Amino acid sequence: MKSTNKLSFYLSRMAARGFAAEQVLAGTHLNAERIHSDTFRANPQQFRQVILNMIELTGEPCIGIALGAEFKISDLGVLGYAALSAATLEQAREVFTKYYSLSEQIFTSSNHISEGRWWSEIRDSYMLGGDALRFAVEEFISRTIELASSITNKPFPILEMYLTYPPPADLKPYQKRFNCPLHFNQPRNVVVFDINCLKDPVSLANEEVFKLCERQCQLLATKNEEDDLLSNRIRNYLVKNPGKFPTLEEMAEHLNIGSRTLRRRLVKEEVTFQQILDDTRRELAIQYLKYTSLTPKQIGFMLGYSSVSNFRRAFKSWTDKKLSDFRENAE
Repeated sequence: MKSTNKLSFYLSRMAARGFAAEQVLAGTHLNAERIHSDTFRANPQQFRQVILNMIELTGEPCIGIALGAEFKISDLGVLGYAALSAATLEQAREVFTKYYSLSEQIFTSSNHISEGRWWSEIRDSYMLGGDALRFAVEEFISRTIELASSITNKPFPILEMYLTYPPPADLKPYQKRFNCPLHFNQPRNVVVFDINCLKDPVSLANEEVFKLCERQCQLLATKNEEDDLLSNRIRNYLVKNPGKFPTLEEMAEHLNIGSRTLRRRLVKEEVTFQQILDDTRRELAIQYLKYTSLTPKQIGFMLGYSSVSNFRRAFKSWTDKKLSDFRENAE
């Protein structure tokens, strides 16, 4: 009951459309054999290239909507079976949130309830930008609809959508799939759901099966943490929590280990905590400059610098380029 990683899913769906793996993976330096391995994890640049390849190959600007609708609960492995045996949609959502590490997450999200509505802000932790971001948002929301409706056998309506990108040339795919008021060129990507849907019962609810599947999720999540390099876990935390750059002691507390143990384990991985911070900051800075219109001051703040001058000096030391030079070259 292993979950299907995202790129494997894309290869499968594109193959059904008549496209070979080599076409989908062009420009990524990846091959199908590597992607199907248990340890594979794509980086943001590879995701972005695959998404752009799929848009170009299919000629469908809204291909993300179609792929999201083709995602099945079984593609999530044991996590999907846990959701499928939950008592309600709310319990299914809770298990997804608790064991999110068992499925690949391009986005992080923050949720709040107000005025009888469930507001979910989608945050692009991979800094995809442009058409790749639009695809990922379309797929994420379309997949959410598909999974929720498939486990409850009931429609899962979207009440409103607020999107950071301009409207597509053809709105029909949006209107057909989402059927709700659409607001484009907004400051954040926010989806509004009906809070009452969380009470919907899951059609195959089974308390004993749910307990068994949740236990398997717990074991898998623990094993993944133990198998994963500590440096990778730190990098993933930094990428998924923009603006948060903790001290070594704070990170050790987050990982529930002592600071001396954290240092010792990183020494074994031949890296220091400061190197991880610098590498992650450099990668995020490049992504922000290439794929967003954020100002250097805003980027510096998000990377934890107290002043833009400190950020400029750090960027110069990383790349031997000025911020303005890099942004001009990226355009």
